[in-house]
Formats: sequence, structure tokens, C-alpha cells
Amino acid sequence: MVPLPFAYRNLYKLNLPFNAIAGSHIFEANNFLMKTRTNFFQVFRLIHLAQVLVVTIFGIATLIIVRKELQEPVESSVDRALQVIVVVFSGLMLFFGFKLFKNRILKIRESRINAEKRIADYRTACMVWWVMIEVPALISFACFMITGNYAFFALGIFHLMILIMFAPRKDNIILLLNVSSQELQEIEK
Repeated sequence: MVPLPFAYRNLYKLNLPFNAIAGSHIFEANNFLMKTRTNFFQVFRLIHLAQVLVVTIFGIATLIIVRKELQEPVESSVDRALQVIVVVFSGLMLFFGFKLFKNRILKIRESRINAEKRIADYRTACMVWWVMIEVPALISFACFMITGNYAFFALGIFHLMILIMFAPRKDNIILLLNVSSQELQEIEK
């Protein structure tokens, strides 16, 4: 057996292709894991809930750190520079993330592939979109912890609300992918 870092040891036991374990095709591994579950939609919602909880818990932790003054704030010039950088980064991530998501959905919808593949592609597009919402939220909360500026906390909460708003719903899958509810039920079996 090839020695692998601790995090990959359990993935190796799943007998996934090496490229999925190495990380170059992480979404192939995701699709493999989703197919082994009986109800893909419950797992999909669980992934979304996990992302929401990570952002929420990190936000609460940074709030506690700032309120208890466990971290000394940086000087105001660093605060101003971070405000510009984080706001621009957040805006770009939201803009390009939604544009990427929309383009992938349109491409999936126009394709003539089977419903199972369209749903797998939709799941991948959603996860990429969620990460592009989650990363600026985490950065905003980290900057809040460093600076003590509540504007960063508000920006993190804004991203958290967007992440919650884009929770997976069966109706959205049916509408966006042009999949019938019967096809969706067959895939869930």
C-alpha cells in the first residue's frame, strides 16, 4: 500500500480511482459517493447544511473573540485597506460565481444527456457556487476578528443569508434542469 497522508487513508479504502483520491477530480469522487447513497437529495441537502453550519459557527466564534477582546485589533490603515479588498473580492466572487452557475445550468439544460447525469452536473455546479459564497463569508469573519470592525461581520452575515437562500429544492431541480418529477423520483430510488 502506498503511504498516504492521514486525511486520504479512509478514501483509499473506498477503492476510488487514484485521480479522485489525489484531488484532481474531486467531483468524480463526490459523484461516486452520491451514487452509493439511497437518496441523493438528502445527502445534497446535508452538504449544504454542513456548509451553512461551518460559516455560522465560525461567525459566532469570531463574534465571541471580538466581544471578549481576545484579539487586539489592528491599526485603522490596515482596517481601511482590508475593507476595500474584502468588499471587492466579495463582489467579484458573487458576480462571477452566479455567472458561472447560470452558464453551467444553461449548458446542462440544453444538453441531451440523461436525467441522472444532468442532476450530477447540477450538484457540482451548486457546490462550486456555494463555495464561491462561503469563502468570502469566512474571509469577512476572519477580517472582523482581526479588525473588530462590525462591517466585516455584516458582510459575513450577508453571505451567510445568500448561502441559505440557495438551499437545494426539488422544485428548483425540476424547473432549472427540465427534469420531470417522475425522473427525479426514479433517480432517488
